[in-house]
Amino acid sequence: MKNIYRGAFILAIALTGCATNKAPSAQTVSEVPQVASESSKKNSTLQSQIDAIQKQIASCVSEVNHTDDAKYVNEHILVLTQNNPEAKALNNSSAKITQAQAVVLKRFKESTLKCRSISNELPLPALVEVYTNFYTKIDGVYADLLDKRITIGVANQERAMRIQYARSRWAEVMKTQKGG
Repeated sequence: MKNIYRGAFILAIALTGCATNKAPSAQTVSEVPQVASESSKKNSTLQSQIDAIQKQIASCVSEVNHTDDAKYVNEHILVLTQNNPEAKALNNSSAKITQAQAVVLKRFKESTLKCRSISNELPLPALVEVYTNFYTKIDGVYADLLDKRITIGVANQERAMRIQYARSRWAEVMKTQKGG
């Protein structure tokens, strides 16, 4: 009976040794930082690509926002810039869009299409999806505004909510990508 227990004990020790990965050696330990370094380089390269594309998008949007149509939209229809002196009035406006404003808004939207296509170059499909979803939702706001289903104030409020949602979704995707 003693021999059975002794044999079982020895077998258990032997199997425990087999179940673990190879014992840490100098080579295994030195590989860990290298893997972490490669992962860090990959994330750094990915972040650089994302930053470059975001700069292209920002440059394009800035260029569009300097057009006469964008200036008109920013002043009379939608808050496009952060320091818009008309922001409070536009956010609280109960007016529906006029025919003349609708013409300018349509031209403005057309001018933004070139900027939208840049987002398709992002290296992560989840980030492309953030932009795609944002553009789809914003197009819905524009359509509702142009069809006079909502006021200028509601359009501005919805646009602000869509922007905030896109920013939070972007942050979630980036956090997930970085392993957080």
